[in-house]
Amino acid sequence: MADSRITIEDQVELMSACAGIRTDVETASTHTFDELGVDSLGVLGIIAEIERRTGRKLGAEAELVPSPAALVALVNEDAPVHVEGA
Repeated sequence: MADSRITIEDQVELMSACAGIRTDVETASTHTFDELGVDSLGVLGIIAEIERRTGRKLGAEAELVPSPAALVALVNEDAPVHVEGA
């Protein structure tokens, strides 16, 4: 992750490194963090590592994204992200 964008492949790596969850790209693309077994502390660890690698502060909404794919979209600002409870 040399720039401010991330990929779903990066997310799979970060879920393993930061939350101890091993998965594949297809599963990470179609499941929520909850379904994958990533708890809120794991999500915070992933967000902190993304912020460190990209040099960008993601903000509080990043903590509320429901899935790896939604977090990728938020970081890349590619698409609107549905935030739980919003």
